[in-house]
Amino acid sequence: MTRRELLGGAWYGVSIVLVLSCGSDKEDRSSPDEPGSRQGSVVVPPKETQHFTLAVLDHPLAVTPGQNAIQAWTEGHVPGAALGTELQLTKVPMQGGIKEFLGSQAASGVAVDLIWLPHSEDMPDLFKSGLLAPLDRWLEVDQSAPLEAFAVESRHLVRFRAQTFALPLAIAPVVLAHNSSRFERANLAAPTSDWKWIDFIEAGKSLTEDINGDGTPDRWGFMAPGHFPEWLVFLHQQDVAVVDLDTSQIGMDGPASIRALTAWDELGRVHGILPYGPDTSVARLQGLNDFLQRGMQFTYYFNSLPQQWREVTPLPTGARSSAPLALAEALAVPDAAQGDRVYEALVPLALWIAERRAMPATTAGWQFIQRPDRDHFNLIFAESTQDTLLDALHNAKASHVASSPGLSQGLFNIVTYRLARDEVGIEQAIEQARNWLQNYVGS
Repeated sequence: MTRRELLGGAWYGVSIVLVLSCGSDKEDRSSPDEPGSRQGSVVVPPKETQHFTLAVLDHPLAVTPGQNAIQAWTEGHVPGAALGTELQLTKVPMQGGIKEFLGSQAASGVAVDLIWLPHSEDMPDLFKSGLLAPLDRWLEVDQSAPLEAFAVESRHLVRFRAQTFALPLAIAPVVLAHNSSRFERANLAAPTSDWKWIDFIEAGKSLTEDINGDGTPDRWGFMAPGHFPEWLVFLHQQDVAVVDLDTSQIGMDGPASIRALTAWDELGRVHGILPYGPDTSVARLQGLNDFLQRGMQFTYYFNSLPQQWREVTPLPTGARSSAPLALAEALAVPDAAQGDRVYEALVPLALWIAERRAMPATTAGWQFIQRPDRDHFNLIFAESTQDTLLDALHNAKASHVASSPGLSQGLFNIVTYRLARDEVGIEQAIEQARNWLQNYVGS
């Protein structure tokens, strides 16, 4: 299952709470962000009314948040919004999606002012397309320094080839989800924040079963669903980046990468908690025929997981506490739009939305994870989940691969699938991945 399929399906499985509310750089990235509050800028009335259009995907879970944002703008609840400005909603057809919509607009010479990029889109591919306007020429002269309100890692996710192409609205840290029903049936204690990898492996062994008695496991303790390369987790805990699309630098070299991929490979080859061997198919590796019964999986946290997967914990502890962080939503300006005019609406709208999405791209939004209010409905989580999410947000590191279905699928085919089938060795898989990434970066 690809990330696009998984996240596209999330439009239909998310809680009704999300329907009722919108709530829902190359600097030192080593210091953790701290939740803070943001002061609204001084409002200067314009000489005449200005009209801006906001485009969103034509689905209730995109349209409703867009409508709520426009209502807040109209009622004066968005700090920094100029008086006398008006936002109007434009719906992007589901068929064809954002990229086709932007291409059609560019060809016609008529463009919306702002576009809300949803989590079902391939963000790096959009940044690469030339259909979005780089924002740096405005950000660099903006004395209010709006980027400082966004989490450092989220800023990195909207960078491509040394340019900023959007403002982040929502981010998605990777966590460990477990099937509570299967843990109960196996008399296993649920994962905790203190888990080491040995705890994960032992639980996976207990959850791997031969249901039909043919001597081959057909229900697994852990699965690789494929919406991002699960071995990214091991690379991040070794402080290895696969590729940085801001600098075009490709990683996956050196002993740390070999250690990380070896640890991943051993889940199936040595420990037997993941399908392994020449008969392994994509469907079997990703658990497509037994999705609801898999024991554990690494997953993005979007507040839209199936009920039996709602209990999440931090990833097992490795060499360092880190997890991949994906870009879930962003606000951008089409390249065909009149950017100089639009920028004054982009910043206040992005800051207001980003504080209310799950998970917030601004650190000001993080404080509402443990104390949500009526204005932050999307940030209502079970008490047992709150610490996990805050921990994940503080420790996660930007991953352009996790943010891109195209990159994820390519690396699944080259590395994950071929390692699982024992078709390549670790070093050969790394070399092939680096060659493929070089072509991606250079194209």
